[in-house]
Amino acid sequence: MKNKLKQLLGAIAFLVLTAIGIAQNTTGEIKGLVTDDQHNPAIGAEIKALQGGVLIKNAIADIDGKYTLKPLQPGQYEVLISFTGFKTNRYIKVSVEVEEASYLDSEMEVNTLIGFDVVADKPWEKSIVDVSYVTMHKLSLEQLNQMAVSKGDVKGMIANISSDIIVTDNGEIFSRGSRAGSSKYYVDGDVLPFGTEVTGMAIQNLSVITGGIPAQYGDGTGAVIVVNTRDYFSGIAEKNISNSKFKSKMEQEKKDAEFEAQKKKREAEIEAEKKAKAAIILNTKTN
Repeated sequence: MKNKLKQLLGAIAFLVLTAIGIAQNTTGEIKGLVTDDQHNPAIGAEIKALQGGVLIKNAIADIDGKYTLKPLQPGQYEVLISFTGFKTNRYIKVSVEVEEASYLDSEMEVNTLIGFDVVADKPWEKSIVDVSYVTMHKLSLEQLNQMAVSKGDVKGMIANISSDIIVTDNGEIFSRGSRAGSSKYYVDGDVLPFGTEVTGMAIQNLSVITGGIPAQYGDGTGAVIVVNTRDYFSGIAEKNISNSKFKSKMEQEKKDAEFEAQKKKREAEIEAEKKAKAAIILNTKTN
């Protein structure tokens, strides 16, 4: 009886750990090296990842100047790197993808304006070197929105993502000659039947793994389809971005209106000055 209980508890523990491991792999990270103007490690530099002005994750550069921001939901982030005595480096649209690290090395510039915070906008480009052995095809939220398929039509999205994938009329999915039923379908880390519907507006991104399938997805011989849904915080971030854009638009319109009003006021003042001057000249000539 005790042996059976131990076996049961062991099986439960294994399943829990496996589920945790899978769940953790639905996120990505940003990591890199921060150095000063002499190429020395910028120990203690602060790195922040934001979305729509909301702080999502922050980190401090270690003794080697290295840092890691994780876990981060897939998407785009604004990254701010600050270090005492130096300008703040700002990188916009730093992309984070599932199970990948986005590398961002940053060299700081001395701030010569003492007492003022100076922000330097820096470009960021994803490394062209893919160190992953996994054959993975990905679709971001932006790409999904541009696809000519119905929102939530996951199989339609899969059929368009890679020539390695074939979706039959009856919904069967084949990858590189795999047998029927060998492909797996994960939603937010949980394996689900392919018939499970996901609301189109809830999908953050979709990935299809056709080769070098990681161990956390089991020993399947077909494709692994991974769907990550938009969480509460990403929804807040998007709302904040939308609100920020609306606020900026309203502020700009207000500034434009104030500028036009000041322009008309100045034109009226100039016209009044001209009339007053003309009146003085006329009065002088008359007298």
